Formats: sequence, structure tokens, C-alpha cells
Amino acid sequence: MIMYKGLNMITCGMENCYIIRGEKGDVLIDTGSEEHRKEIGRWLQEFDPRLIILTHGHNDHIGNATYFADVYGIPIMISPYDLRLARDNMCREYYNVTPLGHILRRENKRCMERRVTMIDPKIFAIPDMDLSPYGIRGRTVNLEGHTKGSLGILCEGEMGLDLYVGDAVMNIFSPSLPMIAESPKKAITTAAFIAKSAPERILCGHGKPICKGQNEYSRFMNKYLNKIKGEM
Repeated sequence: MIMYKGLNMITCGMENCYIIRGEKGDVLIDTGSEEHRKEIGRWLQEFDPRLIILTHGHNDHIGNATYFADVYGIPIMISPYDLRLARDNMCREYYNVTPLGHILRRENKRCMERRVTMIDPKIFAIPDMDLSPYGIRGRTVNLEGHTKGSLGILCEGEMGLDLYVGDAVMNIFSPSLPMIAESPKKAITTAAFIAKSAPERILCGHGKPICKGQNEYSRFMNKYLNKIKGEM
């Protein structure tokens, strides 16, 4: 499909990992959970990873970060606000945001209680951090809500601006806020920021990409742009 042109994505279970082709190598966004390590490893053989960016600290996104960092000899980047969370997913309270949040909450509790390999990030991301030194034309953006340190990557893709959002937006059944969040209020503010940014594609950690031209893209944009107008 043309809307997926130039998009490098692997789906393992319910999780998506992405890789952005760069001028000096490639940037891996999230690393999935440990049970999908072999599948992701085979996929990565087609690329030249030089950096791992973690959108937030939950186990299903960081489970293979240390492993692939060691295999490729590359650094890990994460927000400093999520470093403690990455080492203990149960260290902060979180709340249901959508009606299905209670279902995900039970599954997430099981996932969060797993022991994972400790990560040792070499780079701490800050909002609006220029990523050109790492070979891609883009920057980090603050997507706080799902977690305190949730971050996105806004970069130039073949179709225009791509925004990799981690769990700030999900598209499992239809585009929605994260089902659970440390701050539901900030999750809504972040969704409004994403709508205002109007990227060509919103690339979620769970579910299909949300692409300009789709009805679901228009519905999501209109809903959260109206929230901005309502607060003005």
C-alpha cells in the first residue's frame, strides 16, 4: 500500500517495532518483548542499527534493548524520567483511560511484574532533541501522559512527516488514547498536540499506522483539534 511506503515495521504479538533508515546507519525504535527476540533479530539483519530509541520504559517496549545494544555495540536512548520505570515497571501508579483499560491493566500488571534485563542508556533524550547527529532528519517530542517520560520521534519520511508515538496513541480497534496512563489529563493534551502537529502518519506501538487520507485519521484529528478549540 502506498501509505506504508518507506515504512520499516515489524509486529510481534501486539507490539510494533520500527527502524528508520539513516545516512549513517539506522535507528531502531523500541525493541519488543523477550519472547519475540528471534523474530526481531532476523528482521534486523536487513538493517544497520546504530542507535536504539525507547519511546517509554514499559517491558513490552524495552525487553530486548540491552540484548540488541550488546549485539550491535550501539547506545540506548530513553527519557531520564522513565529510567526508574524501566528498572521497575510497578514503581508508579497508573489509571484506566478508556473502557478497555481494566482489561489491559490486568495484562499489563502481569507483564510489568516480569523481571527484565536492566538497561544502561548512554543517551538521555530531552524534548526537541535534534537527531541529525544520529543520521536521521528528525527530533524528539514530549508525549507525556502514558508515562512521565513518553517521547515521540518526528522525522521526515518518504510520505512527509512521520510521528512515532509509542503508546501515546493506540490503534488496536480504532485510534484512541492509551488504555492506561500515569496522567490521563496529560494523555489528552498529548493527543491534542499530535493532532495539531498533523503528521502524514502516526506510527503506534500497538495497532496499525494511522495515515492521512484514512477516515480514522480524520476522525482522530477532528476530535482532538476540537478539544484544542474548546479550551481556547
